[in-house]
Amino acid sequence: MSDQNVEIARDALEHFAATDEFLDVLAPDFVWDMATFEGWPDNPEFHGTAGLREFVSLWREPYDDWHMELDEVHDCGGNRVLALLQQGGKPHGSGSEVHLEYGLMLTVEGGLVHRVEVYGTPAAARRAAGLRA
Repeated sequence: MSDQNVEIARDALEHFAATDEFLDVLAPDFVWDMATFEGWPDNPEFHGTAGLREFVSLWREPYDDWHMELDEVHDCGGNRVLALLQQGGKPHGSGSEVHLEYGLMLTVEGGLVHRVEVYGTPAAARRAAGLRA
């Protein structure tokens, strides 16, 4: 089951990065959890597909141009999958791009993503997964 969970996570994140659309893999009780992202000033949880769209809108609001790329995906055992990503974007009115590397811990059960915990650095995400930072 772990290999399948890794593929579900990889496919969903790569699809979103390429198309800006969500695959139909979000569970009805899906939660996007920002409480694990140090310094996040807004609502810590976003629920369902509508909540995820709200989060993405908030996250991207400061940028004219935004993109993300999946770097690594790791099976963390059980129903947990760690994804390490990077993103970049040009803030409104700026010619410079800002860059962020971060991590997501996905909980995948029954072929669906039930929860995503967001970490502000790959090192924090690796620690949460019990992997060497």
